[in-house]
Amino acid sequence: MTGLVFDIDDTLYCRQDMLVKAAETVLGTTVTDPLYFIKIFYDKSDINMRDLESGKITTREINGWRYEETFKALALPFRSGDGVLSADAYLELQSHMCLSEDMIEALDSFASNPDIKLAVLTAGESEHQRHKIDMLGLDRWFNSEDIIVSGETGFSKPDVRLCRIVEEKLGLKPDELWMIGDSYKHDITGAIDSGWHTIWINRRSLPHPDRLPDFEVTSDKELTSLLRSKFT
Repeated sequence: MTGLVFDIDDTLYCRQDMLVKAAETVLGTTVTDPLYFIKIFYDKSDINMRDLESGKITTREINGWRYEETFKALALPFRSGDGVLSADAYLELQSHMCLSEDMIEALDSFASNPDIKLAVLTAGESEHQRHKIDMLGLDRWFNSEDIIVSGETGFSKPDVRLCRIVEEKLGLKPDELWMIGDSYKHDITGAIDSGWHTIWINRRSLPHPDRLPDFEVTSDKELTSLLRSKFT
């Protein structure tokens, strides 16, 4: 038996283009280095994650702050409130998000395989992540009890206790589980510490870490190709 555990953001779907497009729409300009924009935005995302997961601040508030901090770092001209407006524009774009056809086909195959169990392990505020889960229609492939949102557990990625929760729910041993995620720090390190196998989606071509994942891919196409070749 094999367990495939997916992160959501930038794993089951790619949100990076939407983050940049939302900023460009509000600022009325073109972001000339989207990868650097995303790097700064994601670096800022680490700072207040615990407050977000505990409900002290909302996703809208934290994303507004992340946007304005990114604007400052990139010397992009903005007015007070443009960060929150960008967060709102991003949410509007998110309302149209969907899985790629390749990912849908891969999940269909896994869900029909009795030797594979599927789960989701995602970080963030409960209400916001549950809304994404509904919009993406993840109940088509994942049992509701096997979708774990860190904000509902009292733990934050990469706490190994989140992996233990998944192990208990799926009834699988650590060496039977694979973590598939885009964040080396949040998805991959916790899984490695838990004795899981790992697939890192390194979309930003970040430097190789000291502890290598089992596999590394850089795009949705590479990910679905790897998943098909290894698990179907």
